[in-house]
Amino acid sequence: MYKKGLILFFVAVLTLSLAACGKDSHNQSSDHKGKLDVKTTVYPLKSFAQQIGGKYVDVKSIYPAGADLHSYEPTQKDMMSAAKSDLFIYTGDDLDPVAKKVASTIKKDDKKLSLQDKISKNDLLADHHHHEGEEEHHGEEEHHHHGKYDPHIWLDPKMDQTFAKEIKDQLVKKDPDHKKYYEKNYKKLNKDLENIDKDMKDATKGKKGNAVFISHESLGYLADRYGFVQKGIQNMKLRKIQKNTNNAIKSEKNNNQNDIEAI
Repeated sequence: MYKKGLILFFVAVLTLSLAACGKDSHNQSSDHKGKLDVKTTVYPLKSFAQQIGGKYVDVKSIYPAGADLHSYEPTQKDMMSAAKSDLFIYTGDDLDPVAKKVASTIKKDDKKLSLQDKISKNDLLADHHHHEGEEEHHGEEEHHHHGKYDPHIWLDPKMDQTFAKEIKDQLVKKDPDHKKYYEKNYKKLNKDLENIDKDMKDATKGKKGNAVFISHESLGYLADRYGFVQKGIQNMKLRKIQKNTNNAIKSEKNNNQNDIEAI
């Protein structure tokens, strides 16, 4: 039963990733003539906007394909593109420092949507990606892009339901003529997210406190909602390196002390 539950767990995570990060099923043209021009950030938000907006919305991410979201610096072109769009969608100032910088150049509030504003700040989790001593391995510039809170909030299907509704509401507000179309697409997406939540609950039932190993700790919101513990392999390796380094330093000090006493 445990093995079956574990398989279901990863199937559910994969399903969420496909729903949130997969390519849209609509053949969007790069020419947004007659469409709402929407700019966004991470793939999940891009996908939600595409799935809801469909043929009436042209959605693009400000991040180039393959960009490292932790260290990417927005260009002047990125900022101008977002400022000229009908709507810029991002997770929030506390969750995405890069997007915060872009959003700050957009003067009209009705042209930007910070999804963080639609939830309680108490629902945000602290970012545990950095640990004691890790500063030695990262420059200040890279640190600048890690906020106080865990940015991977879009991995939580319940949060995604809130985000999807807000995106839908904004599209309806911008383009009321196609309200029924947006509502229909939103209901389908919302149902998919409900099913993912159910799959996650089924997969983790009776396994509270079990550990899930991952390259780095990005499943915080999933772990918090469904009661498992994430173990970041990168951080485990880092702690092991730090421990070995500390032991080597202590050993060297002891050897030096012994040499002095021998003299």
